[in-house]
Amino acid sequence: MKSTPTDPEPLAHEPPRELQKAQEERLSKVWEAPKGWRYWSAVNNTKVGVWYTATAFLFFLFGGVLALLMRIQLAVPGNDFMSAETYNQVFTVHGSVMMFLFAIPIFESVAVIFLPQMLGARDLPFPLLSAFGYWCFLLGGVFLSGSLLFDAAPRGGWFMYPPLTSSYQPGIGADMWLLGFSFIEVAAIAAAVELIVGTLKCRPPGMRINLIPLY
Repeated sequence: MKSTPTDPEPLAHEPPRELQKAQEERLSKVWEAPKGWRYWSAVNNTKVGVWYTATAFLFFLFGGVLALLMRIQLAVPGNDFMSAETYNQVFTVHGSVMMFLFAIPIFESVAVIFLPQMLGARDLPFPLLSAFGYWCFLLGGVFLSGSLLFDAAPRGGWFMYPPLTSSYQPGIGADMWLLGFSFIEVAAIAAAVELIVGTLKCRPPGMRINLIPLY
């Protein structure tokens, strides 16, 4: 008599499919982003990383517009499109934005999104710290970029390094630059702590540092 194949019996420690599905739905409900205005209070690493990335690209576009304004000024000799003081302000904010609001944060934002997936973790170790770092980053960028609207932008050149800033500059431009960068530095430190602790403490059992996937 020919035996008919039967479905393998589930292991004793394997939960029923209904229970597993209920657990997944419960976890999804706990980890889903809030609705409405409360969406901006989310601390999930994916949401915060997307905000970081989108904001960095917005600052990149803003820096590109500033570069275009500079090229318009330099298009013809003796152009009076911008005054010398305004040009120096645009030049300084452009360099600072491109370096400290795009080039560096874009790597941190991508790491915030993908590091938990590479480690097999649900989230980074300090979700509130990630969200706090993002809002500090945004606030610092607003201070730096918005200073152009009030004729209070720095005019030290590029991103305010010597010898371009070795001479005294009247006004509050340098103070606005330092104010904005105080928040940006706090954001950078928060992201660094989050990523370093996540790499060291959120790895699954058996995954050594040298076994983490290279990205």
